[in-house]
Amino acid sequence: MRKVKVSARRVVHKYVELDVFVPNTIKDADVDEWLTANSDTYDWRLENKFIDAKYQKGLGINIPMGMYDREADEEYRYDIIVDNALQFGGHL
Repeated sequence: MRKVKVSARRVVHKYVELDVFVPNTIKDADVDEWLTANSDTYDWRLENKFIDAKYQKGLGINIPMGMYDREADEEYRYDIIVDNALQFGGHL
């Protein structure tokens, strides 16, 4: 008998969403800057959600639309939703 090594790779991801309240005085085009400057007000809530989130098979690309960086270990984005429709958004 000879020894044969069998290996496997399984890609999984976690995905969470969080509502963050941004002051009405912040323009849509400046929301990313506000979120970056104030990340200490919501980062811990995101981390807690990741702890409880279940693993899902796959890369998580475009779940939701806009998550597409195959090389990134983590990816963050924001979306401004008005009347259940995407109004503005982008990566953080």
